[in-house]
Amino acid sequence: MALSGQAICHIFGLDKSGGFEMCPDVAMQGIGYAIPPMMALLFILDDEVVKISPAARAIRDVEDEELMCFFVGMSAWQLLLVVTMDAVAEELFFRIAIQGGLAHMFLSDGKISDPSDGIAALTGMFPLFAPFAHGLAAVMTAALTGSILFVTSFPQDPAYVITRVHRDQSTLREVKKSFAAWYERRQLRRIYSPLLDSLLALYLGFEWLQTGNVLAPIITHIIYSTVVVGNGLRRIHERREKIRQRTRKFWEKETVSNEQISAELRPTMEK
Repeated sequence: MALSGQAICHIFGLDKSGGFEMCPDVAMQGIGYAIPPMMALLFILDDEVVKISPAARAIRDVEDEELMCFFVGMSAWQLLLVVTMDAVAEELFFRIAIQGGLAHMFLSDGKISDPSDGIAALTGMFPLFAPFAHGLAAVMTAALTGSILFVTSFPQDPAYVITRVHRDQSTLREVKKSFAAWYERRQLRRIYSPLLDSLLALYLGFEWLQTGNVLAPIITHIIYSTVVVGNGLRRIHERREKIRQRTRKFWEKETVSNEQISAELRPTMEK
C-alpha cells in the first residue's frame, strides 16, 4: 500500500513526503489528537455499552473477529511492529496519495499544503470546489476508505441457507427467528464497521490539514491502533481465562461427585 501511494505521487507529480518533518511539537500534537478517538472507541467497546447498543455490538464483533484471525498469539514487539507498519502504509496511501491527489486535482497545484485561496482557487480544474478543496478531499478520502472496507471485508449475502429442521412448527419458527437475528447482526456489521473507519479517516485527514505534517496522523494512528488492539487482546484473554476457570470448576465438581458415589457404592459392593 505504501509503495502504491508513492507510485501515485510519482506519476501525478505530488509531494511524496506529505510535509514530513521530525519535530517534537508535531509529535506531541499527534499524541494529543490520538486521545479523543481512542477514548471514544474504548467507550463504544465497553461491556455495558455493548449490552444495550446493537451498533456497539456489531463493531466489537468485527474487531474481535479481526483480532482472533490475525493478532492473537503475537508478542508485544510483533504487535507494535505490525501496527506501526500498517499505520505508516495507510497514511502514505490514503493521506498523501489519495487525499493529496484529490486536493491537487481540485486546485491544479502541486503544493497541497498551500491554502486554497488566491490564484490557486481561481485556476483549479474544478473552480466550484477550489475554495474548500482540502476539506472536500478529506471527506472523499474518508468515504473511499469506508467503501474499500465495505467491499473487501464483507462477502455477499448468501443466496440460501441449509440447516436441519424438524417437522414441528415450533422448531421451524425458532430457526427462522435465529436466522433473522443472525442476518440483522450481519447487516449491522456491514454498516457500522466501515462507518467507523470512515470517521477515523476523516479525523486523520483534518488532522493532517491542521498540522501540515504527515508525522502527526501517523503517530495518532499508531497510538490509537495499539491501544485499541491491546485492549481487545486483553478482553479476549480474560474471556478465555473465565472459560478455563469454569471448565476447571466443572471438572472438579464432577470428580468430587464421582468420588462420593464410589464411596457410597463401595460398602454395598463389598457386602
